Amino acid sequence: MRGYTRTRGLALAYGVGALILVAFILNTEPGIRAAFTYTASDGQEKAWVTVPVLPFLVGSALLLLGLGMYQWRRGDRPMPYAAGILGTVVGLAFIVWITRGKSLNTPGILQSTLVAATPLTLGVLSGIFSERSGIINIAIEGMMLTGALAAAAFFALTGSPWWGLVAAMVFGGLMAALHAVLSIRYKVDQIISGTAINILAMGLTRYLNLRILDPANLSSPGTFAPIRIPVLADIPIIGPILFDNQPTIYIALLLVPLAHIVLYHTVWGLHTRAAGEHPRAADTLGIDVFFLRYVNVIIGGMLAGIGGAYFSIGEVGSFEDNMTNGRGFMALAAMIFGNWNPFGGFAASLLFGFADAIQVKMQILKVAVPPEFLQSIPYVLTIVVLAGLVGQVMPPAAEGRPYERE
Repeated sequence: MRGYTRTRGLALAYGVGALILVAFILNTEPGIRAAFTYTASDGQEKAWVTVPVLPFLVGSALLLLGLGMYQWRRGDRPMPYAAGILGTVVGLAFIVWITRGKSLNTPGILQSTLVAATPLTLGVLSGIFSERSGIINIAIEGMMLTGALAAAAFFALTGSPWWGLVAAMVFGGLMAALHAVLSIRYKVDQIISGTAINILAMGLTRYLNLRILDPANLSSPGTFAPIRIPVLADIPIIGPILFDNQPTIYIALLLVPLAHIVLYHTVWGLHTRAAGEHPRAADTLGIDVFFLRYVNVIIGGMLAGIGGAYFSIGEVGSFEDNMTNGRGFMALAAMIFGNWNPFGGFAASLLFGFADAIQVKMQILKVAVPPEFLQSIPYVLTIVVLAGLVGQVMPPAAEGRPYERE
């Protein structure tokens, strides 16, 4: 019965998607086209594909309607990747619609996506290390915010952004250590502990910024200089996207496969996952569950600190109050969407990053939608993703449960 209800729900979702595209169709003039461009080696912007908007929207709507009818007839058997297909078709149609009569620089939007996904990716990895060991970590936001302040302060004090990055890791790790002590040693409810750390970080960073950093001119040290990788950066289209960035982006890209190797191809990763799935069995085999949890939570805090450094010395060049702006919570949603897997979480981060990048582009294109609505798109997507994943993902079995030795 549950599968039957879910299948019919997916079919109705396809129908709703088709209705959304009908609304786009009614607001589209015949003969109008959307151009997707790239910047050529001579600096000129050239179109690599142009799309007739109205036929594309009509075809997409008919495709969704047909898939919805097919899904309805499947009974209790949902189509593979049904939600992903729906999101992809509606998303592509939406991009074509907002670009009608205009042009969209494809490499530019992809690079903006990667930039926006960077702090989310680091937040995802932070949550994975902590939660795979069995400790719920909703304090990623606070750890990132603390790391952002530390990075700006130590960059200004030392003149080196690398020392700022190290400081971000240290102070993010210290906030994580506090969360670990409260959760593991004192067995405080892990959600309450994480919430308290977020509130502490918000108040503490604001106080230190107003009372110490600003008066001492330490809050605006500048940013990392971009690092251009020779030869690779000259590859058409993908070269500027992947190989001409500031260091925190490279760090995030390198950490995703590294985290996967550590968690799934090392003894440490095996023990970590055992501590999160069945700590008593792990303890019986001689694994120090408490030590594993402490270390993994602190590693997660250090990664979140790097994510905070991205904001203050990677992109903005200064520390601002609450500058993480909810990205730690979005990272949690991306982690759940990715099923507590580094590559899955990275893919989800790219999705959220794309939503962020496209809303900025929509404002530049002056789409006739209130800017406040556009700015809410990444957060609305977060809610939709979490609502759609209820009962579909499996967290570590012992997550959130304090462990006591017998």
